[in-house]
Amino acid sequence: MAPAFLLTLLLSQSAPSLGQGRAHVEALRSGNLLKTWSQVANLPGQQFTSLAALQKFAAGFRSYGTESKLVSEGLGQRNGVTVYTRVMAVSNWARGVTVDVQMDEHGRLVGAAMNFATREAPTTYGAYRCLVKLRLPLEETWHVLWGGRSYDDNRHASMSDMRFALDLLQRKNGSSAMSSGLTNEDYFAWNQPVVAPADGVIVVADDGVVDNVPNKPVGGNLYGNLLVIDHGTGEFTLLGHLRQGSLQVKAGERVVKGQRLARVGNSGMSTEPHLHFHLMDTGDWKTANGLPLQLTDFVRNGTLVDRAEPRRGDVLTAVAAEASR
Repeated sequence: MAPAFLLTLLLSQSAPSLGQGRAHVEALRSGNLLKTWSQVANLPGQQFTSLAALQKFAAGFRSYGTESKLVSEGLGQRNGVTVYTRVMAVSNWARGVTVDVQMDEHGRLVGAAMNFATREAPTTYGAYRCLVKLRLPLEETWHVLWGGRSYDDNRHASMSDMRFALDLLQRKNGSSAMSSGLTNEDYFAWNQPVVAPADGVIVVADDGVVDNVPNKPVGGNLYGNLLVIDHGTGEFTLLGHLRQGSLQVKAGERVVKGQRLARVGNSGMSTEPHLHFHLMDTGDWKTANGLPLQLTDFVRNGTLVDRAEPRRGDVLTAVAAEASR
């Protein structure tokens, strides 16, 4: 929560600022809004009709969990007021949240709105070409649920670390599950082997998250059980939503391309068994930027390709020669 003296100082400034927008977001996040309301209750154009209405909005904002990463922020003008826009990764929603704080000419709160993040996160890596040669980190044939560069193709694109990520699942006869789909065992992807996409060293190996009941994700942990591999090229892959207890490697171990590492699970912010896979520029996803994910030597939609970025709707099969272990 922004201290009272800080909020007073911010309000004394002559024009709305980023700092004032941040202070209002912190007040909404804390839920301690008595002082804020005493300063803004009678402002012309005030959106909130009462302290209770402001508190209700703040409670809805907090329901998406804690902020784990700032994706972007900025000031703009809209309908005669200054709007502070903050896009953030949060613990209870996989694709991020956008909050708009509307301020009068003195930076006082006159309104707020919240929505899911739906725009591509800014990136400086649009022309990037992978140094590491990545194989599909799975055996057999898989479907790309989300993948590509636009938000329409890839719901991950709104978050900076998973800007170019893939979600991979298996389908048969158009369905990802047999029978009712009420248990993880009903899904074709469940418990399938996950293999190393390239040589490297394991730098993160988390295996303590219970797998979800399908369509009932538990908030508080975005990727669930996961592995992060340092490929020694300044590039790191993250493999997420792994099955609890399935990890066969530990942090510090060296792995080789095609080596079996774990099993597909349904942990973290996941509604059904699938593999989340992305490439990033550091080993810590909370500070990382996503890199375009180019696979090599695989079959896409029935055609052998040397190198390409999979997109939503593609059907992929690995043909790498490395034997699984």
